[in-house]
Amino acid sequence: MLTTIELDAAQAGAIEQAADLLRQGGLVAIPTETVYGLAANACDDAAARKVFEAKQRPIGHPLIVHLADPDRVTQWAATAPRIARQLMDRYWPGPLTLLLPKRAGVSDLVTGGQPGVALRMPAHPVALATIRAAGVELVAPSANPYGRISPTTADHVARGLRGRIDAILDGGECSVGIESTILDLTGEQPAIARPGLIGQAELEQVLGIPLLAQVPSQQAVPGNVKRHYQPTTPTVGVAGKDFPKALQQLASPAERLGAVWFQHAPPESTVAEAIQLGADPEAYARMLYTALHTLDQAGLTRILVELPPATEPWRAINDRLSRACSQ
Repeated sequence: MLTTIELDAAQAGAIEQAADLLRQGGLVAIPTETVYGLAANACDDAAARKVFEAKQRPIGHPLIVHLADPDRVTQWAATAPRIARQLMDRYWPGPLTLLLPKRAGVSDLVTGGQPGVALRMPAHPVALATIRAAGVELVAPSANPYGRISPTTADHVARGLRGRIDAILDGGECSVGIESTILDLTGEQPAIARPGLIGQAELEQVLGIPLLAQVPSQQAVPGNVKRHYQPTTPTVGVAGKDFPKALQQLASPAERLGAVWFQHAPPESTVAEAIQLGADPEAYARMLYTALHTLDQAGLTRILVELPPATEPWRAINDRLSRACSQ
């Protein structure tokens, strides 16, 4: 078992120490604006393989390459069409990943053997400083055991990966809270391969063209397996109108229930612990994984989640919840 060093990004030398570990082929959890990522040198297959081992992630699942400079896209992508440059100018750094045809020589371990490579420039000063200090691009899938709740704080990372990775670089709580939008630009028409808070309508307005949505991507992308982001506690998603009734039906001396809600406050008699999330998608997303982590540590028998409306602004959150809920 590794000794996992915990570094405070605000302290002098911490980012340089993390960068040195990455250059040596180590694994360092770093903050991004979306979730904490498990970073490794994207140009080092041995280091990238350690990511799969630490997360217990199946080989063949593609990784996102994190850049600190848009000009580095040409080192990874065979082509960068005009709309890709348009999106980089508008959204980078930020929570938008672009899937582009990969350049010859890009590792199949990074791309999962697929013809495209996923690229992103994170909007977190610690992530950008770490990439620049390391002098290499980084793969950085969520820093958690495969299939479990994504981490939005350094403590979340430590609970899941302490002893499996070299270091955790603490840069505070993530400001977005769910993973980036992935836009597939490898086909004839751009397609949203994974929804995020940068939504379809906004992207269509920026590009001036329609996007394909809710269709299979041209290739596999991170986060699109059926069961993902899951607490260890059985978690049930319930439509808002049915939420109060479900709580009453499940409440019993044998059940220790937890609830995530935003419209219908659960009666104290029905739940052991309840967390209210924001009534708009950005506020909800910011706290979603934190709420699930908190309830997953509370010794509950079941977690009930009041599902948001099935409308476009909530699409990314409903996507995450559809994978996180076991029922």
